[in-house]
Amino acid sequence: MRISLTLIDFVSIVGAYFLSYFIRFEWDIPPAEMSMFLKTLPLVIIIRLSTFYYFKLFRGIWKYASINDLKIIFQAVTSGSILIVFGITYIFHFYGFPRSVFIIDWLLVMLLVGGSRFAYRLFQEIYPFERIKGKKVLIIGAGDAGEMILREIRNNPKIQLNPVGFIDDDPKKRDLRIRDIPVLGTINELETIAVGKGIEEIIIAIPSTSGKQMRKIIRKCRDAGVKFKTIPGIGDLINGRVNINEIREVNEADLLRREVVEIDSEKIATEITQRNILVTGACGSIGSELCRQICRLKPQRLILFDKAENGLYHMEWELQESFPKVEIIPLVGDILDQVRVSRVLEEFRPEIIFHSAAYKHVPMMESNPLEAIKNNLLGTRNIALACEQYRVAKMVLISTDKAVNPCNIMGASKRGAELFVQCMSQNGVTKFVTVRFGNVLNSDGSVVPRFKRQIATGGPVTVTHPEIYRYFMTIPEAAQLVLQAGSMGQGGEIFILDMGEPIKIVELAEDLIALSGLKSGEDIEIIFTGLRPGDKLYEELLNPGEVIKPTYHKKIMIAEGAAVNDERLKRMISELEELTQLNDTKCTIDKLKEIVPEFKSQAIM
Repeated sequence: MRISLTLIDFVSIVGAYFLSYFIRFEWDIPPAEMSMFLKTLPLVIIIRLSTFYYFKLFRGIWKYASINDLKIIFQAVTSGSILIVFGITYIFHFYGFPRSVFIIDWLLVMLLVGGSRFAYRLFQEIYPFERIKGKKVLIIGAGDAGEMILREIRNNPKIQLNPVGFIDDDPKKRDLRIRDIPVLGTINELETIAVGKGIEEIIIAIPSTSGKQMRKIIRKCRDAGVKFKTIPGIGDLINGRVNINEIREVNEADLLRREVVEIDSEKIATEITQRNILVTGACGSIGSELCRQICRLKPQRLILFDKAENGLYHMEWELQESFPKVEIIPLVGDILDQVRVSRVLEEFRPEIIFHSAAYKHVPMMESNPLEAIKNNLLGTRNIALACEQYRVAKMVLISTDKAVNPCNIMGASKRGAELFVQCMSQNGVTKFVTVRFGNVLNSDGSVVPRFKRQIATGGPVTVTHPEIYRYFMTIPEAAQLVLQAGSMGQGGEIFILDMGEPIKIVELAEDLIALSGLKSGEDIEIIFTGLRPGDKLYEELLNPGEVIKPTYHKKIMIAEGAAVNDERLKRMISELEELTQLNDTKCTIDKLKEIVPEFKSQAIM
């Protein structure tokens, strides 16, 4: 193949040089000039081929000829023409050589060499497309990404897709054509267009679209009864994890399509790089992702603290394989074991602790209130006291939006933990920081894995209430913002992460059913089971008396509230601990209400 393409360039060089004489002498070359042509032709061929070789024109793949290739052709042809002028003038001493031949030759070589490449590409794009029809495809998004998808389809006949048209909500693009493929209409016309054109598959090619718009598109595809795929979101593209031409099935993360998180990597690295870091709850959804992201910042040592033996084993194996230069230390232990916690901090001297260990399942904690209080509140107290004793530089508590105006034991116990950490920050030894956010997509125990299991078994999908809403973010995004907020904290702050717009849970269930290629109400039934103990219809962002203050990061705010009475709070928590030891559930919950006055309990006792 390369030899035949080189031969085409050779013919173009010879043909251009001869035509330049032919044009210069008005189609009748005098014998003397013909003799000059024949004498100089070998020099022209040698120089042209040499410059083409130097500029690597023979290595280009004509099928993908682009503007950049045209730039290289210009450089090669221009350099060759300069050398030809020099050679003919100073080597052959042909001072009477017709100078217009040089200009005409330059133009013709550019035309023939460049034109041959683009003609080949045009042929490759059109001919296979006409020869192999494949499934009729509609591309949503008549922008750069849509054009790239169209080009990829045409360049790869084996894909066997036949692009029929584009859909775009920009009214100015209607009836325009991209590579001869028309823009047929808007998203609202999708069903009509799909039926009228016999569409068999839809490709969503809008990497920068919002989660709200993505969910709307998915519902339109579902209503049209057509299978759909997408390209990666802008976050994946920017991070270099995937290529824009990677067409894949739509997944649950696409339902969020949250704005790309911009973080101050240098500031975070200053906190983490070459330091000893400890993560409690290291095997959980957030804890494990924190561990991965911390390892990318090259700490001196990462200590994994968790009571789940199997989880620790798998986490250690994963991190050691992915980050062989980071020292990974897995430690089995319980945050309620104060002696174990103290010995770990005394031996390994962590400089920063990310406290992620917690019981998080709301209904289960309603049935096990004492365990929730001990683990979430008293366990946090143990970690905080040990941080002060062993002079840990910073402790970051991972909290939850359920700590805001809590109506369940889990939320109230986390709010109590927030208050204790705040009062500890006044001692000045350790910087205590809290980061509060809502649900994370696909975390252990979240609705998404449950819905997916129910769909896989044929349903029904159970939703507690038709009007229940929740905030969601992805696990990697949450971990990134925790690290960013942690690096910003100077002690005593409660940082709130921007969770975006809340999502209606029943619509999330419908979208997940659609992603499985099924229809809600027909293939999979959705039933409403009623609010569970501790459930709210809506999550909130602020407790009474708290106000939001912005930070330099648009996705991180500070919840500023009233000062905490240190001695009174510590005394009440000590009394709370005594009540848990007595196994007195009612009195323990009553004491928790004293600590968290806004708590309205629904616990089963």
